[in-house]
Amino acid sequence: MGENPQGALRVALMARDCERGEFRALLEEAGIEVVVERGFELPLPADWCDAEVLLIDLEAQPERQQVEHILRDSPVPVLLNAGGVGSSMIWHRRLVGKLQSLANRTVLPVPPNTSRRPALHLVGDSQQRDSTPHWVVVLGASIGGPRAIVRFLQALPCDLPLTILLAQHISESLQGLLVEQLDRCSRWPVALLGDSQALEPGQVWLVPADTRIELDEKGTARRCDSGWPSAQRPDIDDLLRSVADAFGEHCGAILFSGLGKDGVDGCQEVSLRGGFIWTQSAQSCVISNMPDAARKYCKVERSGSPEELALALAERCQPAPARIN
Repeated sequence: MGENPQGALRVALMARDCERGEFRALLEEAGIEVVVERGFELPLPADWCDAEVLLIDLEAQPERQQVEHILRDSPVPVLLNAGGVGSSMIWHRRLVGKLQSLANRTVLPVPPNTSRRPALHLVGDSQQRDSTPHWVVVLGASIGGPRAIVRFLQALPCDLPLTILLAQHISESLQGLLVEQLDRCSRWPVALLGDSQALEPGQVWLVPADTRIELDEKGTARRCDSGWPSAQRPDIDDLLRSVADAFGEHCGAILFSGLGKDGVDGCQEVSLRGGFIWTQSAQSCVISNMPDAARKYCKVERSGSPEELALALAERCQPAPARIN
């Protein structure tokens, strides 16, 4: 079996007739080629060897002897999936990520196609080279923020040594919808921050509106039992202080469209720790009060449209070129 490092990841699929089409559509949308698909008939076909990973869905409830036979005789790694095709983008991304891990290589993204949502983007290897700093950047936004964040993420290149924390003033009931929309419209994976999460590069985390979060010295974000210390949900000032304490000069804040001045005090703390402060330009905002307040009271290094800020951030986070002795 050839390694084919530049081609699509090749997967063999074993599932019920009614679900094979759903699995195939999901995998092909993620840039994966389904080379064989069938039910649980034995023995395994000869062309099974064309695949790099075998995906078995257990929803059909195959007999134990069948599964044991497949696990024993399969020439490629096997991924067992229970429960059929999941409905959430996070489930889809995890499935693709497991297939990628078993194949020990990266899935190449499908070229953009305006007739369907963008291909899933996988979180890259969390082990960064020592010479590459890991950046954590907080995006603060309120009214008019979601559209600005969409534009920003669509323009932001992938594969940066960067974690993004999105602090969008929004009700708890709408967080899931916002995550779904942002995850669909960019190559950056977007998810709601869980109870305890290591902030690894390649991910956008929506900060919860209901509970305060803290970061420890290792950069792990944890939800607290208490709510945010102010009426702002989430409190951008409180979040920025925690990020500044944990990441110092390798953190930043970008304030987008919004009403009020949440984020000003936290931005000052970021500046004191050596981080950077950027804002969305007034003319590109729906409401510019929040970035205007930062420009008035803080040391703002740059202002621009969401697209301009995205390209500038990519340049700032790029690893320095290696020296040639």
